[in-house]
Amino acid sequence: MNSVRKFVFAMTVATAVCALAAVAAPPRPQGQAQPLAQAESYQHVPLPKELPYSVTAADAQRLQALIDDYRLEEPLVVSEIKDNIYLARGGPGRNVPNAGFVVGDSGVILVDNKNSLEAEKAVLAEIAKITPKPVNANIILHSEHESGVAALPPGLMIIAHENAKQEMEVSTARDKVSSNYFPTKTVGKDETLTIDGVRVRLLHWAPAYTGGDLIAYFPDQKVAFGSDLVVTDFPLGSTFIDLKEHGSAAGWIENVKGMLSLDADYYVSGHGALFTKRDLRTKLAFVEEKWNKVKALATQGKSLDEVKAAMAGSLERNPNMTEVMYTELTTKKE
Repeated sequence: MNSVRKFVFAMTVATAVCALAAVAAPPRPQGQAQPLAQAESYQHVPLPKELPYSVTAADAQRLQALIDDYRLEEPLVVSEIKDNIYLARGGPGRNVPNAGFVVGDSGVILVDNKNSLEAEKAVLAEIAKITPKPVNANIILHSEHESGVAALPPGLMIIAHENAKQEMEVSTARDKVSSNYFPTKTVGKDETLTIDGVRVRLLHWAPAYTGGDLIAYFPDQKVAFGSDLVVTDFPLGSTFIDLKEHGSAAGWIENVKGMLSLDADYYVSGHGALFTKRDLRTKLAFVEEKWNKVKALATQGKSLDEVKAAMAGSLERNPNMTEVMYTELTTKKE
């Protein structure tokens, strides 16, 4: 099928599935204030003319619907994903990351944190409406923007990857965490814990968004928290890789392949709506296709400007994914 016919076919199928794809984002409760309208350059756009080999137009439209649903500012909404495991999306402020929590036998496990005390306190207030049990454990999924942790009761168990703990200890960021809330337990590549009767598997395949990312997988509920490895505030073929915090695009690909190997029904994003396995597989296909194109051009000795020109049809946002990939591929390892 030539490229013109492919494009016509993709647009025809995309139109047919648009209404269905829109349900990919969870419905908002009746009476809930709607988020502010937003139209970033990568939102509400046509599908690319050429899709990755393994991606159908319906797959791409479904993922684009999740991207279109993202809002920089939205009210806090707490929803049960399944079996006492909850998503806390939005909150006071701008660009508030998602967090989650699981109700255990005698307490609550908070998964990741909001990026301000106000937003974290709002989550705690919602937890109190669901259960009188206290928050007694916190799993930190990366080292950045965890300042809300200071709203938690002192003395609780705080778990993070060993690299994240090191990054938090030396951070000079404006939202750095007080030493009173540094992790009390660290994990490495793969460790399964039972916390308050709840099984959780903590995984780190490689540096990805940062050097100390963790995936929190709850096998009994079949839910995995991907934090900022999975986001909807970037275009189809891009995601956030923080090179300053030792992140890696190649590592992101490795992590997402690992996440797809899990027996999970839902993947909780760091920003935006839930992903299904289908959505995550589609995201991987777009990012991996871009990686392979940039790698081929870099191997040919092309300059960054030449690579950007060759990738001009690919939507970007800051940080530019093409530039991140090129920098990673052409920087000599120490």
